[in-house]
Amino acid sequence: MWGLTLILLLLPLSAQASCTDNHDPVYNFAVSQGDYEKAFRLIARELRLNPEEERHIKIIEGFSSNHDDRHGEADPESLELHLDPNLFLEGKEGACQGITHELTHLRQFRRDRARLHAFFSTRPVSNTGWNGCERDQLAKPDADQAEEEAYSCLQDNDLFPHNASDDIEAVLAQIPYATGHTLRDEDLTYLAENLKSWSDHASLVSDQSNESYYLPEIKREDIRIFCRGTAFARKNFATSAPFEQTSLFFCHEKKERPPL
Repeated sequence: MWGLTLILLLLPLSAQASCTDNHDPVYNFAVSQGDYEKAFRLIARELRLNPEEERHIKIIEGFSSNHDDRHGEADPESLELHLDPNLFLEGKEGACQGITHELTHLRQFRRDRARLHAFFSTRPVSNTGWNGCERDQLAKPDADQAEEEAYSCLQDNDLFPHNASDDIEAVLAQIPYATGHTLRDEDLTYLAENLKSWSDHASLVSDQSNESYYLPEIKREDIRIFCRGTAFARKNFATSAPFEQTSLFFCHEKKERPPL
């Protein structure tokens, strides 16, 4: 009796583990009936999403066919997360990981926006530090305009280290919801690709001429994420050679490392 009571008391603390239960009868029945909203609510509860996050997540029929077969995508402009119903057919574990991955992106966009807002709210807009950012407002923009321009440039696909950091963090966020904390082969491959992309374009992190939008605070966060990814890679990949030298430079204290 005491053993059962202890298990019941501990259940809320171990809710993440239930995301790996692909035999959950309630979830599987909801999916079999096409009740994807219920399937989502079950996952949302186990991921402990707050009501505000849930409000920004929408299930859209046909989303995948109109977005290169992706089952989900977080939009940096609307700050909404769109899911295709087919995501739930991957099983509870796959759906948990897919939602976690895209939810991490949504949180990253909000984090970037908050940091830029704090930055431009407390200091005058500089005419320098915009290297690599093609701004529409070439005159002196006000703080709100500068924040918008900076946010657009920060999400630009040419800012490889930042985009790679976003994807590295999103893949690592899946680990608690994978059986045995073991990622699928395709996720490991995706992680390795992004670690290499970060490494190949690390000069953008050291560059001080882009810091009016690629803020030092954001760069430090990207370095921390890259280092977490490389630490995981060393334990799980056959080789980390493509990004090992970059890791040695950024993930350990070096006198020659540029200040951020």
